[in-house]
Amino acid sequence: MKKNNKFGFVIGMFVVITILALALIYISQGAKTRDADLLIMTSTNPVHIATLNVTKDVDGITVENLSQPTTGCLHDYTLTTEDMKKLSKADALVVSGHGMEGYLQDVIDSYPELTIIDASESAMDYALGSFADVDFDSLQAAFEENSHIWMSPALYDGQVDTIAQALAKLDGDNADKYLDNAANYIVSMQTGLDSLAAYEKLNGKNVAILHAAFEYTAIDLGANVVADMDLDEERMVSAGEVSEFIDSIQDNDVQIVLAEYDYGHDMGELIEEQTDAKVVYLETLVHGSYDMDSYVEVLNKNYSLIAQ
Repeated sequence: MKKNNKFGFVIGMFVVITILALALIYISQGAKTRDADLLIMTSTNPVHIATLNVTKDVDGITVENLSQPTTGCLHDYTLTTEDMKKLSKADALVVSGHGMEGYLQDVIDSYPELTIIDASESAMDYALGSFADVDFDSLQAAFEENSHIWMSPALYDGQVDTIAQALAKLDGDNADKYLDNAANYIVSMQTGLDSLAAYEKLNGKNVAILHAAFEYTAIDLGANVVADMDLDEERMVSAGEVSEFIDSIQDNDVQIVLAEYDYGHDMGELIEEQTDAKVVYLETLVHGSYDMDSYVEVLNKNYSLIAQ
């Protein structure tokens, strides 16, 4: 009898130890398996804002933006020494992609182990599958040549989703958080953007633009771009180009010209002197606040200026 009791005791202890071991395994599997925190670098303000929203409330994530020029086109941006130091420690670099970052190949060559997340990768496919009220022919045509894709809310939503999908693969323990954050941010953008008044102002109308980014703004608002002149600090404009641009404004009854102030102001003054068109100065989101809501705030400010 005593022998049976002793045997039963041993079996019981074995069962208890097995249960405890299984519990420890379960707990360890449910915990973060990352060896260290993740440093995510971003290339531009728009994808920085997107990444901040995608990584919201995820522990162990640091998101930093590369140095940005106070003026100048991002196409021609040269990485600084500080940028290179940050990239040497980073786990991933999120880029807007689609040819925007001219330095990208240098980064790939210098840091072959660095994960590059190209936010443009599935942007168009996402827009095609999620938006019903977009002129997809015009959007597709713009997408083939114009890298300022964040200026289209439909494409920007696709960038947000692409970033979330990539981070979910990089950090599988938090995959659901990234995907949920992206879905919530996309919904908040779709409900927060107030383009109706601007849409009613421009839908079906002819417009001219002085910055390539605003081609997407025109498409978003249902307008037809009949004249464009992509100005930056290196753009040398001939008298013939100016004359042709002004003729297009007059011949096509253009009432509104969309411009960026730093590069378009001088041309804007000339347009308003020689035509009846009004020049509206908008923001491209390249510079400005890193606030998580700033994408919606800037686009709503642009819409408000157009509506006025």
